[in-house]
Amino acid sequence: MKKFARLKAKSAFTLVELVIVIAIIGVLAGILIPVLVGTVRSAHVSSSNTTANDVRNVVNGWLTTQCAKNVYAKVYDDESAVYVKIVADNGVYEDPEFVGDFWVHDEDEDALSQDLKQYVERTLGYKRMYSIGYLTDGRIGALYFVEDAKEPEDAPTAADFKRTDFWPSDNGYTKNGDVIGTSPIITNG
Repeated sequence: MKKFARLKAKSAFTLVELVIVIAIIGVLAGILIPVLVGTVRSAHVSSSNTTANDVRNVVNGWLTTQCAKNVYAKVYDDESAVYVKIVADNGVYEDPEFVGDFWVHDEDEDALSQDLKQYVERTLGYKRMYSIGYLTDGRIGALYFVEDAKEPEDAPTAADFKRTDFWPSDNGYTKNGDVIGTSPIITNG
């Protein structure tokens, strides 16, 4: 009986032991939480880059289909301000907008916009996005994607894809905290 009483008396933790355990948990949390947050942020950026690449490939596939119909996009260099803008909000796509002198011949841009809209809806089905794809060599050479339906105030131009000083130091995020996806993938540094 006396042995049992001694065991029972020693079964509780002392205050010092509890403080030490809490301190160790605090140190581990202090190390792990920033790592986990960084991993989540990297995953968001990686996902947006993949989506940007998907959008770019879909638009380029559509442009290839148009070439088969003898409808050709113009050939521009990387500095051009000729682009197509695709915006969707809650699964509803706006008519894509061709900005600048996009086509070789005079084309019915409204009909082409409707055709591209239907093609993108069928192929991508993304619910929210704002993307700008810049025309280079008759194809989309660079694409900027934000998983939001409104235009970011710091959206890049085609020339910005060559400038690492344009992109925020926190790669993959706008100044407002929106996740950026690019194709080709752009990093700062």
